[in-house]
Amino acid sequence: MKGWKWKPDNLKTAAGLMAVLAVLAWCFCWAAPVRADEANITAGLDPASFSVDQAAQLTVQVTGSSSAEPELPEVAGLRFFPHGRSSRMQWINGSYSSSVSYLYMVQADRAGTYVIPPIKVTVDGKVLQTAPITCTVRPAAPAAIPPGAGQGGGIMAPGGQTRLRSGESEKIGFMRIILKKKTAYTGEVVPMTIKAYFRQGIQATINSEPHITGESFVLQHRAEKPRQTEEIVNGIPYSVLTWNDSIAGVKAGKFSLEVDLGATLLVRQQIVHPSGMFGSPFFNDAFLNSFFGGGYKEKRVKLVGPKQSLTIVDLPEKGRPANFGGAIGTFSLLVSVKPTTAKVGDPLTLKMVVTGTGNFDRVDPPVFPAGGGWKTYTPSSEFKDLGNGRGRKKFEQAIVPTSSNLRAVPPVSFTYFDPGAKQYVTLKSDAIALHLQGGNPTAAVATPAQPPPARPAPGKKKTGTTAGKTKPAAMTAAAGLAPLETDLGVLSRRIIPTYKKPWFIGLTGCSLLLLATGWFLRLRRQRLLADPSILQRRDLDRKLKHHYREMEQALAAGDSDRFLQSCRAAIQDRLGLAWQQEARAITLAALQERLAAGSPLITVFQQAEHGSYVGVRMDQEEMRRTLDLVRKELEKVS
Repeated sequence: MKGWKWKPDNLKTAAGLMAVLAVLAWCFCWAAPVRADEANITAGLDPASFSVDQAAQLTVQVTGSSSAEPELPEVAGLRFFPHGRSSRMQWINGSYSSSVSYLYMVQADRAGTYVIPPIKVTVDGKVLQTAPITCTVRPAAPAAIPPGAGQGGGIMAPGGQTRLRSGESEKIGFMRIILKKKTAYTGEVVPMTIKAYFRQGIQATINSEPHITGESFVLQHRAEKPRQTEEIVNGIPYSVLTWNDSIAGVKAGKFSLEVDLGATLLVRQQIVHPSGMFGSPFFNDAFLNSFFGGGYKEKRVKLVGPKQSLTIVDLPEKGRPANFGGAIGTFSLLVSVKPTTAKVGDPLTLKMVVTGTGNFDRVDPPVFPAGGGWKTYTPSSEFKDLGNGRGRKKFEQAIVPTSSNLRAVPPVSFTYFDPGAKQYVTLKSDAIALHLQGGNPTAAVATPAQPPPARPAPGKKKTGTTAGKTKPAAMTAAAGLAPLETDLGVLSRRIIPTYKKPWFIGLTGCSLLLLATGWFLRLRRQRLLADPSILQRRDLDRKLKHHYREMEQALAAGDSDRFLQSCRAAIQDRLGLAWQQEARAITLAALQERLAAGSPLITVFQQAEHGSYVGVRMDQEEMRRTLDLVRKELEKVS
C-alpha cells in the first residue's frame, strides 16, 4: 500500500489484528450451526374428502433444502394449482433447521376415489419421495354448476352502473341462489342459500345486502353477516360470501325469483404497449404497468343470479282442524304448571314450549279448554332462534282455579301441518295433577278488595250514599263485582295539554337549539375538510407555536445551538407552505435565490447552519432580539 512503511509499530498492529481474526475464526467454527435434521419431504391433503364444486389444499413440506421444488405427479381427473409457498427456520440449542412448504389447490373433474402417487424432490443428488395420498371426491350439490353465458348469473348495470362485456361475469364474479325445495305450501318456510363469487385478486366492496326480486314472497330470516370461504370453479379460485336465508310464499301459483347484489370493484387498468422487435412481453408486466401509470379504477357493478322458480300450493282443506292457526313444519310440545299445590283462587303459571322447524310467526299458543272451573288470561310469548332453521317459542299463561273440585290441569292442544307427511298433526299434552287446599269458590271470581273511600276535600260536601245507608245487593262483593264508587274526589279546574306547558316549550326550544348548533358545527367541519389550505395553515400555526416555545426554552437555558436550530426549523416550515415545497428541502441557497438581498431570515438561517458545524455563541439579549426579528419577518411572509 502506498505510503505504508514496515515499522515496528506497524508490525505490532498487524500482529494484533491477526490474533483478533484468529480468535473470531475459532469462535465461528465452534459456534457454527449444525443442521438438526437431514433432508426430508412430507405431504398432506386437507380435507381428505371434498365435493366436485369444492377444493382441497395440498401441502408439501421440504426440510433441509430451500431451493429444491417438488415434482407433482399427473393424476387423471385431478388438477393442481400453485397457491404459494412459506419458509420456516428454527435455531434450537445451536442446531439449525429450515423447511419450505409448497401449497397447491386440488380440484377434481368428477366424483370418485383418487390416489395421489408419491411426490418426489431431488436434494443434493438424492431423490426423496412422500407416501401416497388417498382422497374421496363427492358429487356436487344441486346448483353447483356455475352459470354459463346466456343463462343468467351475469352482471347487469341499471342506473348509471357499468355494464360489463359478455364473458366478464365468469372472470370477475357471479351469483348463485340455491333453494332447498322447488314446491312448498302457502306460508311454509323454505331455506335458501345465496352465494356471491368474486375472483381472487380483485378487491370488492359490498354496497348492499342481497336483494330478492320476486312476486308473492316474504323474506323470513336474514343472517347479519355472510360467511366467507374460498372455492375453485372451473380451475379459477374465487372468494365466496354466503348468506343463509328463508322465504315463504303468500299465495298459490308458480313464481320466479332472482337475487342481485350491488358492489364496487377495484379493477387494474392495463396499459397496452406495442410489442418490441422480438415480441418481448417485458412491458406487459403488471408491476411495470403500475410503475409507469397503470393503476386501479373503481367499477360499480350489480351481480345478478340466475332466475329460480318456486311452486306454491294451498294447504289441503280435508282434515283441517278447527284450531289450526297456520303453523307449518315439524314441532314438539312441552307443558308444565307451577305450583301444583295451591288454594282456590290462587293464580297458577302454565308454561308451554313449542320447539321445532317451521314458520314460528304463525305458531299460536296451545289451546287451553274453556270453562270447566277455570279462569284464564291472555298468554305471553318469547321466541329464540336456535340456528339452522330451528327455533323455540315459549308461552306463559296465568290460569286461576275457581272450584275446589278440580283435581288436574286439563290437557292443552297444538295443531300444525307437516309438509313432509302432507297431513295435519295435533299435539296434546297430558293432564297434570293438581292439589287444591279448600277456599271459597265465590271469592275466586271476586275482584281484589276495594280500597277505602277517599276522604272528601275540606269545605266540600260528600256526594253519593251516606255512611248510614246500606248499598244495594247488586253492588256488594257477594255478586262478584266491585261496588260503585260515588265519591268524585278532588276536581281540577282545567287540564292543560302537555305541549302548552312552559317546561315542554322550553325543552323543545333547547332541543332545536342544540340541533341547529350541531348542524352548524357539522357544516363547518365539512368545509374545513374540503379546503386543504385551511388544514395546512392550522398545521403550520401549530408547528410555529412549537418552534417559538422551543426558542423560549433555549433562551432561558442559554443554549445557542438549540435556539438556532429552532429558528431554522421555523423558517423552513413557514417558507415551505408559502412556496409549496417540502419544508426540510429548503436550503440556504434557496433563501438567497428567492428572498430579497439582506433579508434577516438569510442571516439567521446562515448562522444556524454554521452553528451546526462550528458552534455559535449568543448571549440571551442577542437571542431575544433574534427571536423577535424571526417572528416579525415570518409574519410578513405571504
